[in-house]
Amino acid sequence: MDNSYILEIQKEYKKIDKKWLNLQYNTAVGTVVFTFFVECCIGILMHTSGEISTTVPMFILKYLIIPCILNATCILISYKVIHSQKLSQDIKVNIVSIIFVVICFIVFTIHIAFASLYFIFAIPILLTTFYGNYKLTTITGIVSLIALATSELFIKWDTDKISVMSDGIQLGNFIISLFVLMAFTVICMVVIHFEREKNAAGMQKEMERYKLQERLQIDELTRIYNRIGFRNAIRDMEEDDSDNTYIFVMIDIDNFKRLNDTLGHVVGDQCLIAFGQILKENCEEAIPFRYGGDEFCILFQNRTIRNVVETCEKIQHDFHVVKIDGKTELPLTASFGVGSYTSDMAPSTLIINTDKALYESKIVKNTITIYKDTMNE
Repeated sequence: MDNSYILEIQKEYKKIDKKWLNLQYNTAVGTVVFTFFVECCIGILMHTSGEISTTVPMFILKYLIIPCILNATCILISYKVIHSQKLSQDIKVNIVSIIFVVICFIVFTIHIAFASLYFIFAIPILLTTFYGNYKLTTITGIVSLIALATSELFIKWDTDKISVMSDGIQLGNFIISLFVLMAFTVICMVVIHFEREKNAAGMQKEMERYKLQERLQIDELTRIYNRIGFRNAIRDMEEDDSDNTYIFVMIDIDNFKRLNDTLGHVVGDQCLIAFGQILKENCEEAIPFRYGGDEFCILFQNRTIRNVVETCEKIQHDFHVVKIDGKTELPLTASFGVGSYTSDMAPSTLIINTDKALYESKIVKNTITIYKDTMNE
């Protein structure tokens, strides 16, 4: 049960990661669109003031068309990756993160005249911290540093670009930008460390709360769900607005009081324990409960009446042949009442109907009675 609960939490985390991945993709798209419009505005201003050092067609080709095609290609690849059915979530995150760095590299290389663009590489690094993955953030940081160095040292897209080797100030700015980016990556790693500690502590507290709730819902004697667990299951059933169907079964061990009075409460408890074990072995995905005393119940989901009756017959058989403390002469039988739930029915009505069916079974003993409306169905 603990493992299934952990898997449920991890599944919720993956859903959140998927939403963040979409946000990461949208941020990349926003960066590309914003850069395009800014370059258009700057181009108009430079053309108006006569500061364009090349022809207008060449300016449009170098600073609008080519970067737009490159960035659109990156966005398209990211889109295909996110919607791929063959790639795992982790691979998608890694690819989209690196592609974002490539987009920043294109923007930085083409618009390198703006010194503030040094810090555009911090965006993809920052967005990886949410995943809490040291390796991903480290790789993204290293790729960003390589992209920055490659653009500054080996590419001269803008003919007016001043080489970092031209003077000490340019070289100093370049080296400082590298150290700032490295420091930013380290800070992101520290943030991840504390975020993981916080998540681990939160997970531990959640597991403790879950285990406490489980203990409160488990009957100490039979180790199946108790009355509290039953109320929670009925509440979930009532709140279920899907197409799931429910069948409710109430069970009473025949002549249990006489068995208790004749053979003692120790044997009676052994009888209850054995019956609880039989329920767990036969119910499969259905949920068995100890309703109180020698009364039990089962809540079946998406099962037919025939399947439910067959399960009840199997429980009757297993209980009849069970040995309690070596006493094979014990008349171990049980009576069953079966009722079905509909969306327009109050849970109390379901219990009353099923209890009526059980009452009829108890008159005959060792019988399975289906509530008349359920039988019609």
